[in-house]
Amino acid sequence: MRIAARESRGPGHREGGRLVWLHFVMAVSMLAVMASGQSRESGEGSQPAQLGHMSAQEIAELEKSAESGDPAAQLRLGAAYRKGNGVPKNDELAYKWIRKSAEQGDAHAENSLGTMYRLGEGVSRDKVEALGWYQRAARHGSAEGMFNLGTCYYNGDGVASNEYTAYAWFLVAQEQGDPVANDAVQRSAATISKKDAADVFAQIGEMYDKGAELPKNDSRALMWLRKAAESSPRGMVLLAVHLLNEPDGKSHYAEAVQLCKAAATNFAQGQRCLGYLYRKGIGVDQDPRKALEWYRKAADRDDGLALSELAGMYASGEGTKIDRPEAFMAYFRASRLGVNGAPQKALALWRQMNKEDQKKTGKKLRAQSLDPDKVIAVLEALPPS
Repeated sequence: MRIAARESRGPGHREGGRLVWLHFVMAVSMLAVMASGQSRESGEGSQPAQLGHMSAQEIAELEKSAESGDPAAQLRLGAAYRKGNGVPKNDELAYKWIRKSAEQGDAHAENSLGTMYRLGEGVSRDKVEALGWYQRAARHGSAEGMFNLGTCYYNGDGVASNEYTAYAWFLVAQEQGDPVANDAVQRSAATISKKDAADVFAQIGEMYDKGAELPKNDSRALMWLRKAAESSPRGMVLLAVHLLNEPDGKSHYAEAVQLCKAAATNFAQGQRCLGYLYRKGIGVDQDPRKALEWYRKAADRDDGLALSELAGMYASGEGTKIDRPEAFMAYFRASRLGVNGAPQKALALWRQMNKEDQKKTGKKLRAQSLDPDKVIAVLEALPPS
């Protein structure tokens, strides 16, 4: 069963020959609620979902405010044209005014515009463009935008289907008070294991922590990361990093060490975390040798960032003797794993080597069936970092 995006066209909409309910259809009782007009609508800003019939004078005043650049008025005028409320129904004019409001960052308008792109109202249908506007709406705090992002990931509309990311967006929509998300959360939770659910909690915590996909919120980040850390190694590491970055980070050193140790049992990021703590002496006695040991464990699991740190230690002789060929190989492996700056560091190291070190490096590359001359030529052709 598909999950339909939240929008304000009434209880249902015909799409591609089948009826797509505009809320999450779970049972007859849910349909009854929708049919009775009790479902929440989006796209009206601070106005109630049912505006009532607008008079000619109200429309004239709204047009004046909209023309002056008021995003709330632009959104209401667009909604009036979209519904035919006080003006003849006109999808193109609805799109025009809602777009103007959305471009000024109104979250409700951004969500409505996403739905117009998804349905092809007043504009050519474009599910990728719809996804982009839902993302903006969610970033600006729209619960409906968050829910609609969940439907996109659940159904694979404009993006590859991903039930875990869908679950994450349904959860944050529910957290923001969207009652329609409750059923979606229950359906998603029923198909996801406890371990995977914990990783979803970690994903939400990271989104709140970074503030790129959701409004940045440290308290919510901490709440979700603590939930994740109960059974997710990734959640443990993210929680440790979050605690260390708090203003009173020193007071959390002991907890951060315990979290990273728990995650390090079989998780590369936990091993890298411990390597960092020992290298910097955070919550533990500074010990470059132990740092090197943990970075090696993570590097053996193809952790690119651990490889980059390991390369730096080999290059400088931190916790070990200076070994430029080994440092080069670590940077080179990190570059193949997509670590930014690693190729340029490998090339810089090559240019610092004496002939003997270059010879040793060439031998290591050939042992992996790589031509040293071609490897260096590729590195030299890359733009500077």
